[in-house]
Amino acid sequence: MELQTLDTAKELDTTLQHLSRPLLPKVLQVQQGIVRATHDFMFRKGLTQLMPLMLSPITDPLNHGVVDATIGYAEQRWSLTKSMIFHKQLALLNPGLSSIYIISPNVRLEFADRAGTGRHLFEFTQIDFEFKGKDRFFVMEFMEELVNFVFARLNKEIPELLLELRGELLPQFEKWPVFRTEKLEAALGPDYEHIKSEEMTTPFWLLNHKREFYDKEDPAKQGTYLNYDLIWPEGFGEGLSGGEREHEYHQIRKRMADVGTNEEAFSHYLTVAKEGGLPKTAGAGFGVERMTRFICRLKDVDEVTAFSRKPFTSAIF
Repeated sequence: MELQTLDTAKELDTTLQHLSRPLLPKVLQVQQGIVRATHDFMFRKGLTQLMPLMLSPITDPLNHGVVDATIGYAEQRWSLTKSMIFHKQLALLNPGLSSIYIISPNVRLEFADRAGTGRHLFEFTQIDFEFKGKDRFFVMEFMEELVNFVFARLNKEIPELLLELRGELLPQFEKWPVFRTEKLEAALGPDYEHIKSEEMTTPFWLLNHKREFYDKEDPAKQGTYLNYDLIWPEGFGEGLSGGEREHEYHQIRKRMADVGTNEEAFSHYLTVAKEGGLPKTAGAGFGVERMTRFICRLKDVDEVTAFSRKPFTSAIF
């Protein structure tokens, strides 16, 4: 009991130190500015905002393992939302919706091996967006424009704060470089993403990741995938993930078999696809905390949070 009390006191002290950091209010102002500017950008571009879902019978299976986060309710299993990828696609079934965005809390209970990356939280906020009838080129240009819009807005609204936090105002980036994962890996080895991120002074795109079944396989070249990641420069790593979506029933089942997805868990989703109901869409989602970390040049994304959400660590709040 005494040991437990001492451990709890230590955890409380650590939590209060994290919450009381002098830097925190300044970082939160930057984060608030990102969200405010993004809302304005989405409104100007005509996207409709959806409210987030925190529980669903289906959620993103991810391309890496996490601790299961499900509960029983109403005689079925519900998952805490890892991302709203399927709900974005399904929402665009409505003929009156052509483009949507969501400020979506995501819960991904990462294992201990991600605790020291500086890029992972077990709970974070993602701004998701999706377009009906668009392709990856449209989405990539949209995100490039969004970043420049947000950065210009922050330069205008909080220049003194940016100078204090990062030593300079935010740049306006021209057309971003584009790389393919297989070529970078062949040239730089398995840590290619981190190595290239440290080399670069501008954001860049990484194409062709083999991952979740919903990322579209190129119909003209089997084994090539029409997806993309935004990689922040200066070693800050991945900031966005997106792709064109599989929407045809037989191709979805093929991709599920390729990556070992349990069809039963997505039976209703497959029924919609079989009946020809899934629209052709493309989209992405970027992490608000990761963008904040890049802007503020922070060592660890956990420095962005008021309450620590570092993977696989205990918490009292």
